[in-house]
Amino acid sequence: MTKDKSQTNNEIIRVSFILFLEKGYEATSIRDICKEVNIKPASLYFYYKSKEALFLSIYDDIWHEKIKYIEDIEELKQNISPKMKLYHLYKNMLEFYTQNMAKQKFLLRYHLFQTEELSTVIKDKYNFWKNEEEKTMLEIINQCLDRKILDDSRLSNEYLELYKRFEYHQVIDMIISNVKLNNTKLDALWSQFWNYTMISEV
Repeated sequence: MTKDKSQTNNEIIRVSFILFLEKGYEATSIRDICKEVNIKPASLYFYYKSKEALFLSIYDDIWHEKIKYIEDIEELKQNISPKMKLYHLYKNMLEFYTQNMAKQKFLLRYHLFQTEELSTVIKDKYNFWKNEEEKTMLEIINQCLDRKILDDSRLSNEYLELYKRFEYHQVIDMIISNVKLNNTKLDALWSQFWNYTMISEV
């Protein structure tokens, strides 16, 4: 049975994602992808003009999914304290990383170990998507500052950096240990972070 265009494109993306993640961008060729998808190179170029275009499409899609997930967090739309919103953002994001660990590994790989061919474009895209991701975080932190929940002797960007560093360490720990943190552990880590970093280090 012949695949339709949507099925073929989905298979190209699925296979390319795995190869880019496991072998790396430079070690993955169009022929490698086509062999796994069982299509000819000319067919792939119908969907993507180059390997770079295919890679960047996957990269952008992962980031877009992440931003959409943040926008859809129900607790952030509720009338609760900004401190609780930041807490729910933290818990929901770790849940997102748990459910999408391979995608997070993909983003980390190409952020930490940028291929020379794509270094400039990846850097630009990373900065764009990072700014999009941080909009919600900064908004909540500013609400905390406005309500005196956080001390205004520190700038909002400083609090943001502390929060991002905390979240990043949890993600790295999960990737290394391959263990999902339970709610008790998450709550304990959050309490320690809030009381001894966000509050005490002012």
